[in-house]
Amino acid sequence: MTPTPSSTLAEISAPSQASPARRLRQLVLRDTNIVVISVVLANLLRAFSSVVLTRLLVPEVFGIAGVIASIVFAFSMVSDLGFQAFVVRHPDGDKRRFLDTIWTMAVLRSAILTCAVFVLAPTIAGLFGKPELTSVIAISAFFFVIEGAASLTLLTALRHRKVLKLSLIEIAVLVLQISLSFILAYLWRSYWAILVSMLAGSAFKTLLSYVLFPNSLRKPALDSLYVRELWGFARFVTGSSIITLLLLQGDKFALGRLMSLDDFGFYILAGNLAAAPLAFTTAYASRVLFPTYSQAWRDGEENLRALFYAKRRLPSLFYCFAAGGLIGCAPLVIAVLYDPRYAASAIYLQILAIAPLFALASYSGNETLTATGHIKATFQASLAKLAWFCIAGPAGFALGGVLGLVLAVGLMEIPPVILKWIQMHRLKFLDLSQELLFLAAGGAGIVIGAVGDQLIHPLL
Repeated sequence: MTPTPSSTLAEISAPSQASPARRLRQLVLRDTNIVVISVVLANLLRAFSSVVLTRLLVPEVFGIAGVIASIVFAFSMVSDLGFQAFVVRHPDGDKRRFLDTIWTMAVLRSAILTCAVFVLAPTIAGLFGKPELTSVIAISAFFFVIEGAASLTLLTALRHRKVLKLSLIEIAVLVLQISLSFILAYLWRSYWAILVSMLAGSAFKTLLSYVLFPNSLRKPALDSLYVRELWGFARFVTGSSIITLLLLQGDKFALGRLMSLDDFGFYILAGNLAAAPLAFTTAYASRVLFPTYSQAWRDGEENLRALFYAKRRLPSLFYCFAAGGLIGCAPLVIAVLYDPRYAASAIYLQILAIAPLFALASYSGNETLTATGHIKATFQASLAKLAWFCIAGPAGFALGGVLGLVLAVGLMEIPPVILKWIQMHRLKFLDLSQELLFLAAGGAGIVIGAVGDQLIHPLL
C-alpha cells in the first residue's frame, strides 16, 4: 500500500502496541539495526579472512590485490553516473521502460570500462612499475562487465527499503567469496586465488539479482527523455566522484613522499582503523535515510524536517558518542590491538578519527538534499573538500609539518558539513539544535574515552 502524506513520520513516532516478542522482532528488524548488524558481521568476516589468508599467501599477494582494488576503484569513480541515487529517487523508478533504459546504460558503461582496462593493462602496469602485472590487470577488467550485467532489482529493492534482503545478499556473497578464496589459496598459493574469488563473488551477486527478485529481466532500450535526465543528473555525480578520487588518494601520495616508510605505515594503519566507522555512515545514509527521504518527498510529506530528525536522532547520538570515544581512547585502542612498536599510530588515529565524527552529519545532509531534488549538493560538497585540502593542506604543513598536514585531512569533513547546514537552513530542513546535540554527544564520547584511556592504559 502506498503511504499517505505524513504516514512515514507516524511510523517512526507512533508507539507499538504489539506483544513483547513481536516488539523485540520489530526492533531487531528495523532498517537501522539491520545495517548495524550487517556491517559488524561483514567486518568480522573480513577480519577472519585476513587472518587465514595471511597464513596461506605471501605479503606480495596483498600488495597486488591492493593495486587491482585501486585500479577498479579509479575507473569506477571517473565513470560514475549515479545510477543508484537516480533510480531510487526518480518518480518513474518502477516503470519498465525507465528500468530498461537505465539497465542498458549500465551495460554500455560496463562494456566500455572493460574494454578500456583490458586494452590499457600494459600501460597501467607500466605506471605502477610492475609490467609483470599486465595479465592480472587485464583479467580484472571483467569486474565491470559482470557487475554491469546485474539486474536493477538491487536498486529498486533499495528504493522500496528492502534493507534486510539486500544485507543478506551482501553477507551471502561475502561468505562465498571468502570460502572460495580459502580453497584457491590453499591449492594455488598465488594472487590468482584472490582475483578469481573476487570475480566469482561479483558473478554470484549478479546471479542473485535475477534469481531472488520478481520481474528482474530487462531488455535493451534507450528512451531519449530518461537518457537526457540521467546525463543531467550524472554531470554532478561524476564530477563529485572524480574529486572524491583525488581526495582519497591525495593524502597518501603526499604523505608517502614526505614520510619515512615506517611513519607512513603507522599512518596507513591509523587510517584503516579510523575508516571503520564510515562503513556504518555510508550504509546507513544510502540504504536507510535516502530511500526514506525520497519516498517522503514523492509522497508530499508536509513536515520533512521533523521526519529527517526523527529518523536519524538515536543513531546519530549513539554514533557520535562512539566516534568521539574512538578519538579519546585512540592510544588505548592501539595498545590493545598491537605491540609497543605501533604506539606512534595513536596520534594519527586521534586526528583522523575527527572526520568520522562529522561524517554522519555530512552524509545525512547530502541525502536530505539529494532526495529532495537538490542534486548539486554532492558535487558542491566535494568542491568544498577539495578547496579545504588545497588550502589547509599546504598551510598545515607549513605550520606544523607532517602532523599539520594530517590535521588538515582529519578536519576535511567540517567544510562540507557547514555548507550543507547552510543549504538545509535555506530550505527550512535544518534543526541546528539537534545537530549541536549530536556533536555534544561526540564531545562526551571524547571525554569518556580519554578518561578510560588514562585509567586502563597504565594497567596494560
